[in-house]
Amino acid sequence: MTVTDIMRSDLSDFQQRFLQRLQTKFDSRGELVASLVDTLQVGRDAIYRRLRGDTALTANELVLLSRHYRVPIDEGRNLEDIPVLHYHSGANQIESDESYFRQLRSHTQGIVSLPNPRVDYATPELPIFYEFGTPVLRAFKVFVYGTTTWRLKKWDDVPFSPALISPQTTKLIEGVLDDAGRIPGRELWSINILDVTLRQVAYMAQIGRFANTADLSAIFEELHLIIDHLEEMVRTGKRYPIGGEPTDESPDFSVYHNELSNTNNAILVRSDISRLLFSTLVNPNYVTSTDPRVLHDVQQWFDRLVENSNTLNNQTGKYTNQYFGRLRQQVDAARERVTFANVIF
Repeated sequence: MTVTDIMRSDLSDFQQRFLQRLQTKFDSRGELVASLVDTLQVGRDAIYRRLRGDTALTANELVLLSRHYRVPIDEGRNLEDIPVLHYHSGANQIESDESYFRQLRSHTQGIVSLPNPRVDYATPELPIFYEFGTPVLRAFKVFVYGTTTWRLKKWDDVPFSPALISPQTTKLIEGVLDDAGRIPGRELWSINILDVTLRQVAYMAQIGRFANTADLSAIFEELHLIIDHLEEMVRTGKRYPIGGEPTDESPDFSVYHNELSNTNNAILVRSDISRLLFSTLVNPNYVTSTDPRVLHDVQQWFDRLVENSNTLNNQTGKYTNQYFGRLRQQVDAARERVTFANVIF
């Protein structure tokens, strides 16, 4: 027997042991075959060849089956002890700004269809549902994500302009905002929620990536509009769209200010039948999880932060005034720095 024969024999034995462990997940061989056809997207004959050992599982198939059915590749390892996270952007590569928001819209539509959905949102940055609420800032953020995280070739060496964002992408974003605006919830903010956005604006201005300086000015004006809107929602205790008015039917909305340990961007969705976590990974990409252990820990973490936070509302008038006053000062200071730098260069 050659070395190659020995290696093939070992591989066949390994595959059979793995498939035997997989078989324990099913009541019959027929159920196993039917499920594998759907999972591997191959015909029944191809499945039977793998089960007999005539065809070897590829590395990708092995990993897919292990993750999908929670069956360890190596013996003696218990995958049930490992929390499950799904990285959607890794499984479905972001090929365009439109594809990202189509995927995000599918999630928000699913959330609003749940019975009695509520959201706990902790973020050290300006929440995506507000920074996408005005046209120029929305386009700018999509452009930034496209040129950094997603590495979209179409925008290489192209100066920013709101016209770069397609009507299809804009429509998807508006759908996401409409969905989010229908859900009540609690939010945890930092006093530095504008820092990332302001640094991005300043950097793009310094390297000459604005096609029109009027768009730069518009972003600062829109940031003030967003701050005004956030303050009004905080004071009314209602969530509603920018430019709109709260009604009795508007979702309840409460905000807490905490500077202790909130460095995560996490959205915990709760409903009468299920729970789901969204957490950023390679922002704005994200992972999701329905693992009870993960959800339990995140909920406890969020609740502890709320307990040690200051509430922003009409009852904390002076504190709330100071909070939003600081945000406005940050925007004005950033605008002055950008203007001064443009004059020099």
